[in-house]
Amino acid sequence: ASAHHVRIMTMSPFPILLRQQRGDLLLQILSSKLTPYRASRYRIVRPSRRLTSSKSTSTSSSTSAAATSPSPFQSPLQWYASKLDTHPLLTKGITSGMIAGSGDILCQYLSNNSQSSGPTDENDSPTNTHQTFNWKRTLRFTILGSFLIAPTVHVWYGALMTRIPGTSASVVAKRLFFDQGCFAPVFTSVFISCLTVLEHLFPDGNSSLILETKQQNEHGNNRKEENSNLSKHIQNRLVNDVPDAILVGWSMWVPSMAFMFAFISSKYQVLFSNGVGFVWNSYLSWRTHEGEEQNDGH
Repeated sequence: ASAHHVRIMTMSPFPILLRQQRGDLLLQILSSKLTPYRASRYRIVRPSRRLTSSKSTSTSSSTSAAATSPSPFQSPLQWYASKLDTHPLLTKGITSGMIAGSGDILCQYLSNNSQSSGPTDENDSPTNTHQTFNWKRTLRFTILGSFLIAPTVHVWYGALMTRIPGTSASVVAKRLFFDQGCFAPVFTSVFISCLTVLEHLFPDGNSSLILETKQQNEHGNNRKEENSNLSKHIQNRLVNDVPDAILVGWSMWVPSMAFMFAFISSKYQVLFSNGVGFVWNSYLSWRTHEGEEQNDGH
């Protein structure tokens, strides 16, 4: 009995240890089962938090972008660059029209001053006292700058930069050849022809075209003779004005376009050409009107 008792006493701790081990194992199983559940529960909730944070981030970024948009008064260059990105053709059209009209204003100002300081009569007063500013003439140049020059040059420069990429000397020479050798003579003829058509549609009373048309109407001529008069006027300008305009244009545009094709990015090429065109439009305005105004004065 004593031996049996001793054996029971010596074996009695093992069932207790087994129970403890089973309890620890059960806790591990339960914890291992609860952990994925909690993780999955966390993963379900987490996307909504990310979505909320992304919405708030996008809202704040759009608000900050609207707050930091450039102002035309504080930073005009940045504002103009942003408009070139958002509305390229409209921005170039407005800019080109303003520059073309300003060139004609400069031409009329210089022409009126030179005529007012010209020959005088016996009382030392200028003989040409009826020189008034011609707003219709300026409007015609503005219309051509916005609706002819800007879209044509926008497409042309874009095609040149796409078809002949690069900035090497040979690439610049190729662009210069196609621009001034092929494009410039044709576009100069088109510009002067369109200017003559606008003068026929919206006459100002000072051009030789409308004077000749009035004389024909007094003799009872019809509309066909007016159209023939317009075609004769266009031919006269193409023969007398275009060749000299092309030669003068080469002396101005060849070095300017060489610099532009080499150093100016395509985004600002139309703006650069419009800056050169301010002087060029002044010359064209003088070339197409100076001789006619002198004839009208006599």
